[in-house]
Amino acid sequence: MDWGTELWDQFESIDKYLQHGFDFGEKYSKFIKERCAIEQEYATKLRKLVKSYQPKKKDEERSMFSTHKAFQTQLSELNDIAGQHETVAENMMSNIFKESQIFFNEQKIEKKRMYQEGKSLQIALDKCEQNLEHTKKKFEKEWKDCERLQANFEKLDSDTNVTKADVEKAKHAWFAKKDVVEHCKQDYGAALETFNVDQHSHYSTRMPQVFQGYHAADERRILKIRDLMVEYAKIDKKVKPIIQKCLDGMETAGNAVDPKLDSSLVVEKLKSGFLIPGNKEFEDYTAGRVESSPRNSMNFTRGQNRKGFGWIFGPKKVSFFTKKGIPKPLTQPQPREQIAPRTSASSLNPEDTQNGAAKDPESSGEFPEGEKKRSKSFTASQQNYVNVEVGEIKRKAADYSHLPPEQRKKKLQRHIDDLSKEIAKQQDEKKAIVKMHGIYTANPALGDPTSLDAGQKAVDAKIDKLMTELQQYENWYTEAFGSLQSSPARNSAHYTTPVKVEPLAIQPQTQNKYVSICVSFFGDEFDELDDFPEPIGTCTALYDYEATSEGALSITCGQVFSLLEADNGDGWTRVMLGNSDGYVPSSYIEV
Repeated sequence: MDWGTELWDQFESIDKYLQHGFDFGEKYSKFIKERCAIEQEYATKLRKLVKSYQPKKKDEERSMFSTHKAFQTQLSELNDIAGQHETVAENMMSNIFKESQIFFNEQKIEKKRMYQEGKSLQIALDKCEQNLEHTKKKFEKEWKDCERLQANFEKLDSDTNVTKADVEKAKHAWFAKKDVVEHCKQDYGAALETFNVDQHSHYSTRMPQVFQGYHAADERRILKIRDLMVEYAKIDKKVKPIIQKCLDGMETAGNAVDPKLDSSLVVEKLKSGFLIPGNKEFEDYTAGRVESSPRNSMNFTRGQNRKGFGWIFGPKKVSFFTKKGIPKPLTQPQPREQIAPRTSASSLNPEDTQNGAAKDPESSGEFPEGEKKRSKSFTASQQNYVNVEVGEIKRKAADYSHLPPEQRKKKLQRHIDDLSKEIAKQQDEKKAIVKMHGIYTANPALGDPTSLDAGQKAVDAKIDKLMTELQQYENWYTEAFGSLQSSPARNSAHYTTPVKVEPLAIQPQTQNKYVSICVSFFGDEFDELDDFPEPIGTCTALYDYEATSEGALSITCGQVFSLLEADNGDGWTRVMLGNSDGYVPSSYIEV
């Protein structure tokens, strides 16, 4: 449908209609902007919510329960959902709002140009019409004057009393006006013809072009709004599968909650390792004086710290001040003679711990004469695990002897594993220093080898300190529980590990040096480690390489090797083929 022919007289109305269309587009852009603000605010609040419910460092032990793990998973998925809402906001802002702003600003400029063009055409046509009306009125006026002069001439010509001169004068005026009327008639005809031509051109050619521009602008506006609405739906639709996946993850985490598992974890966490007490013996006071221990009761531990959920999540925080800010009086410490002495290795004399075990009167069979050997009761065996309170502060032994046996065992094992990992880390650092020392020795231009001595001594001192500490903890573990449980971290950190100085990328022909770090406190108790480390992958030779130095390995294009050590930045990689291993240039292989 052609607006130029159907709406030829609705220029102003069409301009208003298009303006309303642009106003609608700006309204839709405003809607998108507010939606983006809502999405961004929602995502921010979700992230803030997730952050506020993240476990504190002091609550890390609680995270082993399936309910806590499920909650952490839900928080993680919720954080991902917040990220998707941020993505929605960013995409809507860039793909819809900003694009619509640019489009409608350009269309407004185009509409203003078209309006000015249409208005100028109308003004030109109006001027032409005004000129026509002016010539028409002039022609009409001159014609009426001519008729009046003609009537006056006829009147004077019929009057016999009028002189002939007056009649001739009136006739001359009448004929002169007739000439003027004829000129006005010609001007009016020419103006009319010009107006008709301009009017036909205006309504058939010029204004239809303007209307066509309006029509095209309106169609572009409608199509743009359609595209923006489709993009709006696509942006939302694009994140729905990801959000659904997050919700599925939440559901899976919820289904993973296992009450039996949590119950077993509670047992594992709180199991003391004490035996259930047997029947108490009858104490006959009539038969003589019977010595009784003030601790011959289970009330010492039963019910202690069981108020609320403190027995699972730990005791409440101790406040040293009242609500009014007045310091609380410290609890009087018990007399030292009433506190059962610890039997840990840390509290014994060095002479008593030379063999890694403490002498106990009961275990060694040395009892004062006249005293009867008594078996340790349930409460008496707990005396070694009492927390001695001074004021409100609890002192904890380094060997964890203040803990029940089962908990002490876990603490010692965990501490041993942590020390083993730290030793392995320090040995890797020493290996790197030795390797760099070999590089500097082979090529002094790269650095001074003596500059690494201080660092190597510091690492050696740290390793010695860690190994001494590890030996102490292992002795405590062995004293209390017998043989030590093996762990990958422990096995990898205690035995002879050859540290090899790899060949230089600059001078591969340099002789390699082998430095052995022999650290062991266990004698022949364990087997030696294999000469080759476990492969970490495979690689393929891209080119032929002929080894020219010790430690390097010749390769042929196409051979497949086991990757033992990745390139640490020196341009060489350690590989193994069959029973042979060595270093090859990293640029000659493809991992």
